[in-house]
Amino acid sequence: MKLLELLFTLMIMGVIFLLSYPKSDHSLPLATQTLLNHIRFTHHLALNDSRKFATLEQTQSLTSLFPSIDPQGLVDNPHKWQIQFHLSGRYTQNSFSIYLDTPRFSETTNYDGRPMSADLIALNPLDNQCLSGYNNTNVSDYCKNNTSIHTRLKELYGIQEIKIQADSYCIEKGGGRIYFDDFGVPYCGKSAKKLQKPFKITLVKNNKEMSLCILPQTGYSFISQTCSLKGD
Repeated sequence: MKLLELLFTLMIMGVIFLLSYPKSDHSLPLATQTLLNHIRFTHHLALNDSRKFATLEQTQSLTSLFPSIDPQGLVDNPHKWQIQFHLSGRYTQNSFSIYLDTPRFSETTNYDGRPMSADLIALNPLDNQCLSGYNNTNVSDYCKNNTSIHTRLKELYGIQEIKIQADSYCIEKGGGRIYFDDFGVPYCGKSAKKLQKPFKITLVKNNKEMSLCILPQTGYSFISQTCSLKGD
């Protein structure tokens, strides 16, 4: 937990540092760094989540809280933490969510690819706000009116567009996502296929762009216009 607190403390210090220069607009690099920090946080959650569901008995602590979750699905399908990018929508445009999608008894909500009620939303370790920019209605009661504004890049930083360049099976209508398994290996797409080439995310504001990349196999993420480890 101390590592997570340090990560978010450094992020807040970066915000204060940039805001100390009001004559310049630092919102684009700040938004890019904020997104990078949250991608790395998702990776960290995947590597350190100790919940493993090998038997139905082990699922009881979770299913007792959320009866709509199918316990057999938890056993059959090892979960992956994901960060999902919402590129369209009135409330959701240019935002992201960090969560575990859960199996349900209902076909309409079973792994429906959206951070909804009974899905497990990540919490900011500093203030326990939910890290989801998807909606404020069909979520758990804990997350209602308790979501972090840092997930809403358009609202907080004025980001006008988010572009995604990746393997063809990564591209989704109105968004995209990256999953990490418990070894930190990255996947993408609704069917969670392993990355074959870097996943590039570009933030746009006032005709300026900044990009960050997530590498296959390791899930290492960094800011770069070219997705090259040697830099731009």
